Amino acid sequence: MGLILSRDHAGRWTLRLHRRQAGITGRGSELLTDPETYKNSRDNIRDNNRDNSPIAVLGGGAWGSALASALAARGHETRIWVRRDDHAAALTGGVSPVLDMAIAAPSLATTDAAAVLDGAGMVLAVLPTSATDDTIAMIRAGADPAIPIAWAAKGLVPGGDALIPEHASAHLPNPAVMLSGPSFADEVTAGKPAALVAASQDDAAANAVAMRFHGSNIRVYTSNDPVSVAVGGAVKNVIAIASGIVTGMGLGDNARAALITRGLAETTRFALALGGQRETLFGLAGLGDMVLTCSGAHSRNFAFGLALAEGGDTPAKLAEGKHSAAVILRRAARLKVDMPITEAVARVLIDGADIRAEINRLLQRPVDSEWG
Repeated sequence: MGLILSRDHAGRWTLRLHRRQAGITGRGSELLTDPETYKNSRDNIRDNNRDNSPIAVLGGGAWGSALASALAARGHETRIWVRRDDHAAALTGGVSPVLDMAIAAPSLATTDAAAVLDGAGMVLAVLPTSATDDTIAMIRAGADPAIPIAWAAKGLVPGGDALIPEHASAHLPNPAVMLSGPSFADEVTAGKPAALVAASQDDAAANAVAMRFHGSNIRVYTSNDPVSVAVGGAVKNVIAIASGIVTGMGLGDNARAALITRGLAETTRFALALGGQRETLFGLAGLGDMVLTCSGAHSRNFAFGLALAEGGDTPAKLAEGKHSAAVILRRAARLKVDMPITEAVARVLIDGADIRAEINRLLQRPVDSEWG
């Protein structure tokens, strides 16, 4: 929702409220000029913000504990499910076990999924994509089938090549919301500001997720394009590995800027082939997340590529892009989408290809239109 300033034929300026129509997946919108309609829309937002039902967070790692901390600090009853008792104890004591940072303590941290999901009004699924099916099984067994599920993992589902919202919608009746954007968990945990996007084909579900964070250090915008948000979150991890390689090889800032820009181009091609919207990739979940992940010192994927180029030990922490490259390429091949950077990263990681040879291969590609 926003304001539009327009000018009529007589030169008079008019300020009108603009709101996207519910349930429309394209670019349609309506102009609201009736004061009563405006008042009712604001009342609905306030009603959503008064939802005091518990929030279930599945996964208490770095990102899970960061999101849970923001919600708990906002005053929500926040429950976290984790696999390990020692992690549950740390979270209960107000410490993120992965980041070793103070957090706003959740109302409950436990290894009992049923206790976390019972009566929850929203679920935040923050486990790795490799645990997507386990997450779905937990939700199906213990959650209300009508509540929104916000998926905060980034990548395609292993064992196939489905996007998370595709896979979730095929196996759960709950509305699926993708929650993504440029964000490092330690900064969010420290209370520093961040902006994310909640995307769903169900406008009410996206709004419900955004409103839960409203007033915290996390600003959440809404979108009706979960496909592009999921694609942006998956592909940027692969491009970040390439960015780390470029930096580790000492190829300079020009090369890294070119890589990020061309990485965004192939991400956009992939999203469009899946039915996504180009403009989404120029927002938080596309350009924003890619710039951060490809240049931030805290990026696991960037660090992985950097170590790979420098010939050192690759970081022990999970680098999602390493596991995503082959899955993304498999789906892209079916759609006949050209993704040369992703392909080069996959050849290096999977086939052991020479890094310099892959860089030269990219530079020698046929001349083409920038957006061809």
